[in-house]
Order: sequence, then structure tokens, then C-alpha cells
Amino acid sequence: IFGLRMKRQRRLYTNFCNAKLVDRDDVPPITDVFEDIKDGRLLYALLEVLSGQSLAPLGRVKTKGKGGKPLTRIDHVANLSIAFRYINQTTKIVGIGPGDVADGNPNLILGLLWSIIVFFTAKDLGGLDDVSALKKKILKWCQKRTEANPDVEVRNLRDSFVGGRAFLAILNDADPTGFPYAPSPDEPTTNFKLAFREAADKYGVPELLDAEDEECWKDEQAMVTYLSEMMKRLPDKAADPSPGVLKHVDATAQQRLDDLKRLCAIASVPTTSPETCGECAAALHDIMTRDGLANVEVYSSSASEGTTAPPFVAASSPRFDETLPTILFVADYGVDDPAGIMGWTDETTAFRPEEVEGGSRLRAAGAAGAKA
Repeated sequence: IFGLRMKRQRRLYTNFCNAKLVDRDDVPPITDVFEDIKDGRLLYALLEVLSGQSLAPLGRVKTKGKGGKPLTRIDHVANLSIAFRYINQTTKIVGIGPGDVADGNPNLILGLLWSIIVFFTAKDLGGLDDVSALKKKILKWCQKRTEANPDVEVRNLRDSFVGGRAFLAILNDADPTGFPYAPSPDEPTTNFKLAFREAADKYGVPELLDAEDEECWKDEQAMVTYLSEMMKRLPDKAADPSPGVLKHVDATAQQRLDDLKRLCAIASVPTTSPETCGECAAALHDIMTRDGLANVEVYSSSASEGTTAPPFVAASSPRFDETLPTILFVADYGVDDPAGIMGWTDETTAFRPEEVEGGSRLRAAGAAGAKA
């Protein structure tokens, strides 16, 4: 049992370090975290990535010994001592020192890496106080993301994930349409592979667990580390719109399309062409009246002497209905002289036009009260 646990954690921390250091060109890919951590470069780089800070003020690591020779144990300890200066100022880990890491003590190295991960993960997830608070927050998150699946009950961060169903339920909650919940009843490894691959490909969650290991859930440290990565990377579930809104949108989709076709078929013309502008105003009047707006009227706008101004349409809002969506129409219209149109606006007008697209068109850029 001890050997299997050590194997799982060796894989976990090797994969974790590789995932975090993927963009660092000063550290080669990690093949065995127990060996590769000995010279201090891995730990130094990992702390910089997790903290978002440079450790250079505390010292710089050596990459080669004297005369270009390989680093000695003394060099390893010197490198590790720089990392431990930062550790002693932040994570406050006790019971392990640079010499223990340089000697490759597996148990102490595992304890060191676990403490570092807990410290930074707790910080990332809201400044939690300790590992107990971290576990509670992750558990609550898992329960929330799986509550819609009656065959999944997350009571803890270990055996509740037997068979991989809980992982699949979490990913289904994040993207119900793109990732349907369809677990394999008799193939746990199939579920694990599907979940870990989906999480990696779509959300960038590093594959820290071994999908071929049907009992990967037994290692709580591995589960906490992996689930915390999911928690950081998966998007929050958007609030579901009310059924009334969806029903309304579905029922009026074709109508809206027809409205847009009707409006788009009216040519864009200079505002000195009142006949075509009147056609657009009439179409808007029909649409607004049909949709239940009150006091719909077509008004003639004021114009300077010797010019013809286009009409505009205004209405009052009906009683607010929270089951229906709010639809905002924004219209661009062509003008002969954008600068001249800009001149009629002031701070008291309901709509203040805003020049866009190199001065050739205008867009309404504001509204007052229900006049929108």
C-alpha cells in the first residue's frame, strides 16, 4: 500500500511541476521529481511561478559548477537555501531543510511539495487559513457542480469519485450541451479517461491523475490538488434564464427575423430624403405598436431653415414584465454632414449621437429613462 501511494504521489508531483513550469526554459522537463528537485533549480522556478514573484533578490541559482563542471552537493544545498529563504518567510514549513532535499528524502520532499501546494492553492481560492478550510471549499464546490445528477452524491473528496461519475458530472455542469453526462456503467477507466481528457483539452486542467488507475481517487492529496485545478479553471455556471424568457424568444424568433429583414430592405439615404425616412419610421411604428409599447407616435423633428428633417418614433414602456426579455434596438443611419448633426445635441437631450466609423455614420449613444 505504501509503495502504491508513493508511486501515485511521485506521478502527481512530477506532473504538477511539469504543468506549472511548461513555459520556463531554464528548467528541463521533470522525469522524476525526487531526483530533479535535488539541485534546487526546480524548486526555485516553481516558487517563482506559484508566487508570481522573482526570487532574484534572495539570490540566483547556479546552473554549472566551477569550470563548467556538474554541480556538486554543496552547490545543490546553496541553490536550495535560496528557495528556503523564501519558504521560511511565507509558507513557514518546518521539519525539513535544504540538506534533506539535496539528499532526495522522498517523504520529506512529498511533505514539502504538499505544503507548498496547499499554501498557494488556499491563497488562490480566497485566502483560506489551512488545508481543512481548503478541503471544505473544494467539497462544497463539487457538491454544487454535481447536484443536478441524482446518481452522483459527493460526500467527500475520495470514494465519492469511485468510477469517475463525479468528474463527468462536474464537466457536464460546466457545459451541458457540449459535454452530455453519459458515464460508462462498467468501465471506470473509460470514465476517467473521458473526464481527464475533456478537462485538459477544453479548460487546460493538467492531467495529474492516472486514468488507468481505477483507484486514483484513494490518494486525497492527489484529489485535492487535481480538483483545485478544476475549480480554478472551469467557468462558473451561468444563471439559467427564466422559462418565460426562453419561451418568448422561441415563439418570436421568426417574427424578429422578419422585422429585421423589413428594416434592412429600406435603403440608407441622406436625412434630406423624408420619403424614405418616413418609410422606416412607419415600419418602426408598426413593430412597436404590435409589441405592446404605449403611446407610439411618429414625430417630425425640427430642422434648420431651408432643410427637411427626418421623422423619429417615440413610445412609452409598458408595465415591466420580468418573464420577458428586454430588447434594445440600436440603429445606424446615413447622414450628409455628421458634424452638422452633432451640433444639435446637448446634455439635456434623450439621445446623444456619437460619431463612428471615420465620421461617415452615427450611432445613438445614450438614453434618458423609459425613452430608450
